[in-house]
Amino acid sequence: MLRPDGHIGMTWTERTNDNAGAPEAPLWWVFPERDGDPVRIAFGESGHRLIRGMHRALAALALGGNDLIVEHVLLYEEWKRDLIEALKGVPVCLVGIYCPIEVLEERERRRGDAVVGQSLAHYESVHANLAYDIKVDTSAMEPRAAAEAIAKYVVSKEYPDKALFRKIDCLQIPVPDLDVGLEFYRDKLGHELIWRTETAAGLRMPETDAEIVIQTERPQLEANLKVASADAAAERIVEAGGTLVAGPFDIQIGRCAVVLDSFGNALVLLDTSKGRLVTDPEGKVIGVDGR
Repeated sequence: MLRPDGHIGMTWTERTNDNAGAPEAPLWWVFPERDGDPVRIAFGESGHRLIRGMHRALAALALGGNDLIVEHVLLYEEWKRDLIEALKGVPVCLVGIYCPIEVLEERERRRGDAVVGQSLAHYESVHANLAYDIKVDTSAMEPRAAAEAIAKYVVSKEYPDKALFRKIDCLQIPVPDLDVGLEFYRDKLGHELIWRTETAAGLRMPETDAEIVIQTERPQLEANLKVASADAAAERIVEAGGTLVAGPFDIQIGRCAVVLDSFGNALVLLDTSKGRLVTDPEGKVIGVDGR
């Protein structure tokens, strides 16, 4: 559970408008001098910069294979546009959380740690110009029922514009003997050993998290592509005019399939639905973390 606005909270100094007008201040509350406009939150340039950075951190986490639940209060139109831009290529389900303003204000008063009045100031703006996939009224649904409704929708939603390939997982290079291969790629070419089994070893490349994997099981050079689901990816390849060659089948970290694209190029698709490899201090694989 991630809260981009909470990231800003780590920079708060005081809940007043004493620093209003200071562009370097990340955030401040603006209190009206007399009865009138409700209390609102304002952000300085450093606050906007932090939010932009957090949007890209969310994308990096998602593209790294993590499933995320993100709570966000989209106070500014520029935040909405920036979030959409940052999450291009990432499958997103946008959930609108609602309740009547009277209910929200009563919750605000009961909390004891909230600046009373800010809910009214942002009640309309946070939902403007957003096309939600699903909306939930928390005054009419119990938390568990709301969570189950959201989960059901997420599972059923199709993501036709989602990019199929998340990243290059590894380049698999056949070698006649693992120790001989390590002598060449690790000892002579300087690639650090990450993990090893009896028939394969993963080696680090310093400017990417994709690995070089030397292996003795198959004679061909392979590019392995990470996908969210090997089974779903294989189906999509076939629907697009490709051919299923092998699988999908279980592997230690998840599922795998071998396909041909419509031009006859072999692609190895894999997911990490079972977790990541766990190694001992010497790099020997001792299990899977299971996540």
